[in-house]
Amino acid sequence: MFKHNTLFIVLFGVLLLNALVFSMGTSPHTSVTATATFPPSTKVVRFSPSGIRGTIDTPADCWESSLAAPRANTWRCMVMNTIYDPCFSTSTQASYVICDANPTSDTRGLKAILAHPLPASTLSSGTQAWMIHLADGPVCSFLTGASGLIGGERINYSCTEGAFIVGSPHISPVWMVKEVKKGQSQPVMMSVVEAWT
Repeated sequence: MFKHNTLFIVLFGVLLLNALVFSMGTSPHTSVTATATFPPSTKVVRFSPSGIRGTIDTPADCWESSLAAPRANTWRCMVMNTIYDPCFSTSTQASYVICDANPTSDTRGLKAILAHPLPASTLSSGTQAWMIHLADGPVCSFLTGASGLIGGERINYSCTEGAFIVGSPHISPVWMVKEVKKGQSQPVMMSVVEAWT
């Protein structure tokens, strides 16, 4: 009789626990999804090229501060008919800049000898990321040229997977952006995993 009562109590406890978990709507996958979509904070990296992978034969004409990454020692430069933005300089490399480095692939850049000395800085205020990695996968780059409007806001970033970002990121511990996915017309809020300034 004692064994039957014990078995009944154990089974009743298991059923009660399952009912409680079901009513709360929790599952092992819920926290994983939340962590992937909303990181604890956005990782913000002040990017600089890690080295030089080659040299451009034609001199570079750098006429203003970078529009993509407006901070000290970043430039908008033209080599032949190609505009590179940003190109990077340091106080120890007054005769050349390093262009075409990518924080998500080859972090080394191309060395471009300056045709003229660098101009005075024309920096803007505020923090602007020139590349960002979204929680749902795409990597986005700031558009420095002509762009369009969605809902009255400028399309500021072009992303892989055919996505766009309209407006500027909302900067907080977790950066948030308005992402327009491929084939859609309305933006959705998406968190940023990593941002390079």
